[in-house]
Amino acid sequence: ETMPECQDIITSEEYGDFIWEIAENPEIIRQKYSEYCPQLINYRYVCAYERLDRIREIGLRNYSYSSIPKLFGLMDTTAVAATGAIRLQNQTGFELTGRDVIVGFIDTGIDYTNSIFKNSTGQTRILEIWDQSDSSGNIPDGFDYGSLYTAVDINRALGDTNPYSVVPHRDENGHGTIMAGVACGGYDRQRDFVGSAPDASIAVVKLKPAKQYLRDHFFIKDGVDAYQENDIMLAVSYLMDLRMRYSRPLVIVLGVGTGNGSRTGGSPLAQLLGKMGQIIGNCVVVCSGNEANARLHYQGRLEDGMSEDVEFRVGADTKGFALELWGNTPDVFSVSLISPLGESIPRIPARKNYGQTVNFLLDGTTVEVDYRLVESGTGEELVFLRFINPSEGIWVIRVYGNNILNGAYNIWGNLNQFTENIFFLKPEPEGTLTVPSSAQNIITVGGFDNQSNSIYPPAGRRFTRDNRIKPDIVAPAVSVYAPNTTGGFTGKSGTSIGAALTAGCCAQMLQWGYVQGNEPYMRTNYIKNYLIRGAKRERDVEYPSPIWGYGEINVYNSFLIITRT
Repeated sequence: ETMPECQDIITSEEYGDFIWEIAENPEIIRQKYSEYCPQLINYRYVCAYERLDRIREIGLRNYSYSSIPKLFGLMDTTAVAATGAIRLQNQTGFELTGRDVIVGFIDTGIDYTNSIFKNSTGQTRILEIWDQSDSSGNIPDGFDYGSLYTAVDINRALGDTNPYSVVPHRDENGHGTIMAGVACGGYDRQRDFVGSAPDASIAVVKLKPAKQYLRDHFFIKDGVDAYQENDIMLAVSYLMDLRMRYSRPLVIVLGVGTGNGSRTGGSPLAQLLGKMGQIIGNCVVVCSGNEANARLHYQGRLEDGMSEDVEFRVGADTKGFALELWGNTPDVFSVSLISPLGESIPRIPARKNYGQTVNFLLDGTTVEVDYRLVESGTGEELVFLRFINPSEGIWVIRVYGNNILNGAYNIWGNLNQFTENIFFLKPEPEGTLTVPSSAQNIITVGGFDNQSNSIYPPAGRRFTRDNRIKPDIVAPAVSVYAPNTTGGFTGKSGTSIGAALTAGCCAQMLQWGYVQGNEPYMRTNYIKNYLIRGAKRERDVEYPSPIWGYGEINVYNSFLIITRT
């Protein structure tokens, strides 16, 4: 039989996606494994695709933890009544509007017809849109799926009575349009709106929706938007290519996150973003997530030879869920389980790459327990628990500690919006950063409410598991005045909105430093340190704070400090 085209393979629900860590020349990989449609991300990672009916079942028993793409959700909460506009403006004689800086959004797309994304002559400020979900147009160079729309295409569409017949790209969700509007929206004097960097160039990747087999593996609730790690990584790679083609500095902003991962920056996406953040002229901004109140994080500490019971409640009609327990080297953790009906299974020994499937006869529940004593991305222990058709009530994971030096461990569930009615009875709101916000060399943004002058309660918080300070700063994240997809404005909440506001400020910094030559080596860590210096720290908390980071962003103050010194 003839091989289907790569575009069809990559988008097909019959094919599985894998993130593959490589150790040879990417071009050789491309030739050698062409039947798997390899998509090169960088010198370290490649995506490959294979028919699901030809491979072993997806799971840790058959594949490495990092090779299975994790699923990411949008980090906003429901819209609330707009209470007023939040301004991060540059009326300082600097005239910093983000000119000649690209801000790249990896999200749900953009409403390209909205006038706030046009310049004063009515031409688009969007350089390119890579719509991964659309197979009707030209595929971008270096990739094998999606459609690329250039500024020329978009301007042609804007001049047409039916723009979508020319560029059939839409943002059905609205999240991407909000992100781009808050960061780079132009002036709308009638409605008293302007984004942080109103003259920045915009680049957009619309992520394709996650495949069903991964949604099933991670038990993602129906009807909730979810996106794959490998598609996000390829989007990062595309934005880097675009940056090189236009030779302009680039801000990458991510308003998505996942509950899977070690919170030490070890996941493939976190590693990739950390590398991108080190490059001169690049800035990577990620939100800290909205999981602090979700009750899906547990933290414990064990002495050698001791055990501890971790209780969590499962509601009725829950199809399933996964939990991840992460420990520190050289500690070894193992588990036993007790069901709501009191049926217990003995401790499953922690051995290298060992897994066991346990059936609870009284409860009709199946649990898969998989151990990774040395998980490839982090080198640390992971216990992956997958509950299938769990019975309602209180479940207990009994955690045992051996060879204990540190003794601390964390258990995380997936994102609140992905998971159906499960929660820990003694949850820990600290340590609730979503992945990849714990990566190195990025700016991690938490959220506060600048109306009530208090923290945004769901904002992900408290330092990474290896004790690096995160979030770095907090930005307004409650009822932020933002554009919707019907041409109007609404109040939007969530740390992704704070990240978008911050990304616009980073574009201003790159314009001042990299474009205007005041700081030619400007990159993520420089910008982070300037923002930390200028942050507002007027409240009665000890900084750096696990909740507030180094304080509230104030880019105006950062510039005053820079230009005074």
